Amino acid sequence: MAKKKYSINWENDEADSFEVNGIKYESLDDVPDEKDRDKLSAMLHAASEDEFEEIKFDEKEFEELRKSAENPGMEKIVLGIFSGVAALMILISVISSFSAIQKISKEETAPGRVVEMTMRREYVNEQDRIVNEYYYPIVEFIPIDGRKRTVQLSEGSSTPSYEKGDEVTIAYDPEHPLDARIKSTGSAMLMWILPSITGILGLAFAGGVFVVKKVMAV
Repeated sequence: MAKKKYSINWENDEADSFEVNGIKYESLDDVPDEKDRDKLSAMLHAASEDEFEEIKFDEKEFEELRKSAENPGMEKIVLGIFSGVAALMILISVISSFSAIQKISKEETAPGRVVEMTMRREYVNEQDRIVNEYYYPIVEFIPIDGRKRTVQLSEGSSTPSYEKGDEVTIAYDPEHPLDARIKSTGSAMLMWILPSITGILGLAFAGGVFVVKKVMAV
């Protein structure tokens, strides 16, 4: 007995008609033989499963591509660098703050007098030979060891902040009396420049990392 030939005709990914030994039927219900209907039904079911598996694979592949696009390696590297910079800046800020507090707590004070204002020219732009003039006070004071000291301070200004003969209060390290400053708001603020700048930068980098991570998580 010759084997029957079965086929399914497709249109737009849908079964359009069925054939048994070349005889065309518009639907499965039109096939008169029950065994023929079962065979065609099994073929249709198998074709549907194959299509489902293909779609399932495509969705998985798309999901992997989506995750890859959302979390690219370069972004992770950049975030790692920014996180490292933030941690370093905050660490420097903490250490320099501790150092400033420790230095202030050790300082002793003594009355002093400005004996001279010295002027220094410093290049602002060496290529164009642009210079600025800065004035630095030279002070005289007697620390706790009783020996008179004369020190040129590192607190310069573009205009003379003091005049010769001005009475000032000197804050100094008793173990190193030449490490001295005129006790003032300006000199105190200078001690907090490094902690402030590094702290702000550290928080800015940390904030940037936090915002980017939140955006990537959406």
